[in-house]
Amino acid sequence: YNEYKSYLRGSMALQISSSAVHSKLVKDKLVKWEETNQLQDEQKDYILQLASWASENTAIDLPSADVAKSSNLETDQSDSIQNAQQFYEWFHSVEKTMKSHQESGYRDYITVLKEHHSRCNSIINGINTSLEYLENLSNQYRTVSHTTEALHDSCEMLMQEQANLEDIRNNISQQLVYFTEHENIGTKLNSSSLNVMGEAFIPMLMKIDECVEFMKKHPHYKESEVYLAKYQQCLARALTILRSYVVSTIKSSCVNLPMPAVPVPSDPVFAQLYSKFQLQGPRIKALMEQIEENSSKNVEYLQVMQDCYTCYCYQRQTLLMPSITNEIDRLYKLHASDQCTFIRLSCMMLIRICEDEYSLYHCFFSKYDIRLQGLLENISSQLYDYFRPMIIKQLHLESLADICSVLKNDIIEDQVKRKGSCLEAFGLLAVQMLEDAQERLSFRTQAFIQSDIVSFAPVAGDLAYPEKLSQNLSNEYGMWYPTVKRTLICLSKLYRCTNKQVFESLAQESLSACIESLKSASRAIEESKSSLDAQLFLIKHLLILREQIAPFNVNFSVSEVSLDFTNLKIAAADLISNKSRLFSFSSNNAFIEFMLQGTPQLTEKLLDSKKDVDINLKEVCAEFINSCSALLSSPITAFLTTLETSKDATPMEKYRDVVSEASQRISNKLPGIRKSMGIYLCNSDTEAILFRPIRTQVINQYNALRKEIEKLDEEDQFIINCPSSEQLTLTLSYEMN
Repeated sequence: YNEYKSYLRGSMALQISSSAVHSKLVKDKLVKWEETNQLQDEQKDYILQLASWASENTAIDLPSADVAKSSNLETDQSDSIQNAQQFYEWFHSVEKTMKSHQESGYRDYITVLKEHHSRCNSIINGINTSLEYLENLSNQYRTVSHTTEALHDSCEMLMQEQANLEDIRNNISQQLVYFTEHENIGTKLNSSSLNVMGEAFIPMLMKIDECVEFMKKHPHYKESEVYLAKYQQCLARALTILRSYVVSTIKSSCVNLPMPAVPVPSDPVFAQLYSKFQLQGPRIKALMEQIEENSSKNVEYLQVMQDCYTCYCYQRQTLLMPSITNEIDRLYKLHASDQCTFIRLSCMMLIRICEDEYSLYHCFFSKYDIRLQGLLENISSQLYDYFRPMIIKQLHLESLADICSVLKNDIIEDQVKRKGSCLEAFGLLAVQMLEDAQERLSFRTQAFIQSDIVSFAPVAGDLAYPEKLSQNLSNEYGMWYPTVKRTLICLSKLYRCTNKQVFESLAQESLSACIESLKSASRAIEESKSSLDAQLFLIKHLLILREQIAPFNVNFSVSEVSLDFTNLKIAAADLISNKSRLFSFSSNNAFIEFMLQGTPQLTEKLLDSKKDVDINLKEVCAEFINSCSALLSSPITAFLTTLETSKDATPMEKYRDVVSEASQRISNKLPGIRKSMGIYLCNSDTEAILFRPIRTQVINQYNALRKEIEKLDEEDQFIINCPSSEQLTLTLSYEMN
């Protein structure tokens, strides 16, 4: 037993040592494995958890009862062992018991492990089977997927082909319509129930246009030329039907219309000329809009449109012309003595008719045509047939000016320009009449200038200055010289009824003629009266001209172009003197020199009548100043001239006599000068301005004389008593006042 116990302890120790050795080997292998295969931290954690779980489940807990039982059994057996056989039996039982106790847990665990192993093998087999199924399923899926994709692609291709075929079919169907539509259109055109105003006619016409356009765009299509000819025939037939309808409608509107005696809107008969036409307008306009829209694309449409325009304008002209002619003739006879009234009433009548015709035309048509312009011009020209002879026969300048004023202001400015395009045709007539009237006015003005200004022969009463001024103090215009009045009246008439260029030319001509007539009258007055009267007469009327032409906002200047033949004369003289070189073959040929040097020169001269007025006024004022100065201080001037030429001493008495005579002359002559200036000029400011240089010249003469007197003795100077400048200024100012 003791040996057994020692054996048991030894075997247990051997098991423990073998277990320790095994554990150490395991640990060494683990260390080596960790060194060769480094685990991640997460993997290490899993291994530790597995080790902990294994240590907890592999521990074999022997029941305490079994231990006690074996202990008791061992005690009992040890107590009852009598011989070696019992010992061996007991030892065998103990050994068996120990083995059973030691190996039971392991066997159970092995059994469990086997079960787990079997279960794991079963699971693995199931997994492998599943994987095989999955692989098979995956292969089948790939096969199905490839088949499906191929089917999808085939379907896509088939659908695309179907769509393409559908497009081709639709395209063929759409284009085939242009070929099959001919029969339908031909049936409609040949139908007796075809109505131009029906809803189907315009769409049919549009369809024909569309088919014609299609055939022209696709000439390579089979039989396109044949169908193009067919559709053009259909178009020609349709347009013929439409044109016949429009023309017949317009003509029917003119049937059974009474002719009004007076073509004014207040006449009920005249109103029928428009009301019946206006009823037909909307019906025809719908058709004409289609024609006008296509007229720029198709010659046949253009021809139909022009035929309709021509028919309309012809019918309207035929309808209106007799009434308009009768009315103009009636007005001409009624106002034969008042041409302005005749022109104004006739123009207003034509303006109203042109406005009505313009509105009526646009009730039928949308597009403006030159034939409407021709219609309105023909209507308006009826007045011109009366106006032209009347203007040519008119001789009175004022009547022509009034006619121009009526045409320019009342007709063109107030009516034509304000109302715009509807009076464009009448405006051309009005402008033509105005130009004719202005041309006639210009001609009569030139004749008037020649007969009433240039060729004016004054009578004694016309030159009765200053008596005429004293008799007409209440009538300022009555004091003017006749040519001045005529010139200013002529300019005032021309200014408001002629254009600027014509007015400037006529104004320059009339002013130049007026200035020459004033100079001629001044010379006649000088012969009959005195030079002072002549000069004051000219100053007065030149001032009137300058004052009266100032408001005219024009240039009184014209360019006069002329040929200067001076070089031609010199060249001709050289040619005659150089006859020997006439046929010379050198550069000194006399004929060539004549051709080069004898060319007349074109010269331009600016004639400014307004400047001529200022120049002549300045000259006559200077003459008047010199004349008055000489009249007042001539003794002093003559005495100073004598002193310059004489070498002998002049006695004091002569100085005294000269001073006395000059003072006496101022006292005697100055009041007459002042009176004449007052009568002619009638303006104190003008008189003062004109007298100021006279006074200055007189004082200068006295100053020159005083310088000579100052050379004498003081006693002689006192006796001579020559007035100073201040005294003369006061004396002359007093005399003037």
